[in-house]
Amino acid sequence: MIDPDLLLDMQDLTIRTPSRVLVDGVSIQVRSGRCVAVIGHSGSGKSLSARAAMGVIDVFPGLVRGSLRYPAYTGEKDWFASVRLGVVSSQRALLRDTRALRGGYMTYSPQSASSALNPGRTLGRQLQIAIGRRERPPEDLGLEIKGILEEVGLPPRAAASLPGELSGGMAQRAALAIAIAPNPPLLIADEPETGLDPVLRRVVTELMINVAKKTKVALMLISHNMETVERVADDVVRLQIPTVSHDSLGREREPDPRLLPFLAPAASPSHHATEPGSASTPHPPPTPEQAELPQEEA
Repeated sequence: MIDPDLLLDMQDLTIRTPSRVLVDGVSIQVRSGRCVAVIGHSGSGKSLSARAAMGVIDVFPGLVRGSLRYPAYTGEKDWFASVRLGVVSSQRALLRDTRALRGGYMTYSPQSASSALNPGRTLGRQLQIAIGRRERPPEDLGLEIKGILEEVGLPPRAAASLPGELSGGMAQRAALAIAIAPNPPLLIADEPETGLDPVLRRVVTELMINVAKKTKVALMLISHNMETVERVADDVVRLQIPTVSHDSLGREREPDPRLLPFLAPAASPSHHATEPGSASTPHPPPTPEQAELPQEEA
């Protein structure tokens, strides 16, 4: 039976490059009206997990295993089912097929507000575009934009401003305004406190939580700030920096057979590397498909 309150159900997500595991067995569920914090040290795969939750896998060879469902929207459909290890075209197909979900069913607030704002468009125009992703347009667009700006603590005149004319705190509020404008059931916020001073961090986080509750938006919050997490999160998912040479019982484990074409001889079953990405695991030359794929940090 489908749970209508279950917005995101990602299970056993495992992503890797030829030399190391980037995300290892991560499972995340987000239900309507709740704030789920995903925490972990740098390199634990928080941002990769957030992107995967939106159908974006942008490393090679990529997805080893996992399932991705949006039960409240697409039922039992597993969006990872057609993604094949080391086949870039299947990753691109996933990106294309989930495009309609991004910006409508779920929105994304990146670490830097500048990444969410178009420097050549006024904030009002960007809000107009975001509102246009709703299933039903508002009766009075101008009044709706004014209401969204007030919701995030910006004056109505900010609609006429370009992003470069906004202060750092105002830009963070503007990015949040754009994220909530489509009325998404789910908002994924990737470390919204990055680069802010301690006072502004608390203001931005409290604003995001209050707006999410008021607009009934579920929040998946990527963070490494335990003080914030303890204050705002309903549920917590803790990520560990993955290891590739041992299992949970400390036993040396064999590589997944599907990975063997992408591994150098030193990482074959009889020649394990002792540390992820160590010198004893040389990188194989990139395939044409690998060369086309953008490489990003976890």
